[in-house]
Amino acid sequence: MAIRPHPARRGGRLRAAVIAACGLVVGFATAGCGTAASPPPPVARAVAAAITEDGLRARLEELAGATAGSPGYRAVGTAGYDRAADLVAGTLRSAGWTVTEEVSTGPAFADGGSSVLEAGGRTFGASDVRPLVFAPPGAVEGPVVPIDWDPAASDRSGRGCAVTHYGALPARAIVVVRSGDCLRRDQVLAAQQAGAAAFVAVYPVAPAGAVYRPTLLDPASMEIPAAGVSRDAAEALVAAAAAGTEARLVTDGRTWLVRTRSILAELPGSEPGVVVMLGAHLDSVLDGPGIVDDGSGVAALLTLAEALVGTRPRATVRLAFWSGEELGLHGSYRYASSLTDDARRAILVYLNADMIASPNGFAGVYDESRAPIGSRAVHDLLAAAVERAGGTPVGVDLGGGADHRGFADAGIATGGVFSGAGEPVTAAQAAASGATAGRPADPCYHQACDDLANANLPLARILAAALADVTVGLANHPELLRR
Repeated sequence: MAIRPHPARRGGRLRAAVIAACGLVVGFATAGCGTAASPPPPVARAVAAAITEDGLRARLEELAGATAGSPGYRAVGTAGYDRAADLVAGTLRSAGWTVTEEVSTGPAFADGGSSVLEAGGRTFGASDVRPLVFAPPGAVEGPVVPIDWDPAASDRSGRGCAVTHYGALPARAIVVVRSGDCLRRDQVLAAQQAGAAAFVAVYPVAPAGAVYRPTLLDPASMEIPAAGVSRDAAEALVAAAAAGTEARLVTDGRTWLVRTRSILAELPGSEPGVVVMLGAHLDSVLDGPGIVDDGSGVAALLTLAEALVGTRPRATVRLAFWSGEELGLHGSYRYASSLTDDARRAILVYLNADMIASPNGFAGVYDESRAPIGSRAVHDLLAAAVERAGGTPVGVDLGGGADHRGFADAGIATGGVFSGAGEPVTAAQAAASGATAGRPADPCYHQACDDLANANLPLARILAAALADVTVGLANHPELLRR
């Protein structure tokens, strides 16, 4: 999952969609109708029951094996990504699904590994300093200017999203900026317009040793070196600013064009022109094996694919394993924005599975305030399915910051499940799940420790089973969401 959600752009919500569906289909649960949800039909129960911890673990082990030994793990442009794509395509073909590939050319990024920061009398190397994705390389020595520094800040309340937030910067200024209510890309653009010579992204309460590097989305607009640093390095920069001493930042990153592919698979339905679509992103960040983010979503879809073998729903079920999510939703957005009118109308719903096994996570269900018509009904169906699977659903608004974004912008009803990322778990989320409030849902988010030991398989089973439940229900009763 990308480190900062994208702001939603489309409006529209329809709670009445569920009300209109009440009583249409006795065999599939409907939520929000004023009465208890009816039990799912036998086929839905059977498919949901086929989603097991052992099955998910096996898929994650296969994915980890495909990635092993690859510099950059499953990042776009690496051998690990290509091996993972081959694994997914082969698994689906073996299960009898019709597999195609969406091939495209786009930007990829590599870290040269020799970035350095000198500040406050200390020197930090590549383990503490990482160039932001798509930032140009560079070397800057100059005064340090923290923007709205707060060593205890855990939310996105920082300044730096507007040029005016930077004031009159001295020459060669290295600005130190925590997260604000905008994309990191927007902060870098504002900083370079204000005259900054370099940009450092900081996360004051990040776990010790963690270094986050969000994507800047558009390489062509980036003019100054930009890096993410560890908490220790951030504190050294702030100390240098207080002492009036200069710092030196050297970044080593490279952007180039690469041919990549998303994997799509279909199980044909008996009713032409109706599609229930699910997706998860196949790529990882450069800095970790991506077992929770988003190997867990990939494992859920592969396990569902095997559980559906031998069935023939009314609607076609389509699975997508996206390339380039960590670079800015490239694969999914390109696909959704290029749909013809007929292809767009055929997609009844898009369901997203991105991070469903966070170790301190919760059973999140998409509940976005500006989602398209029909999305509220999808939320209610998923929430009821989470309860049937043994969890307590918690509504989450990602602001369109995952692979459902392109589908929402196309006016397609969206939904999804999410177990939390690097943000601290709220009291409400903790109360629903037994997680620890105030700690990240996934302390290994975008880090090297996001490996098999990091995965919360009991939670993953609940969320994957809920997806399976709703997928089968809607595929067999598409009238519940017909627009």
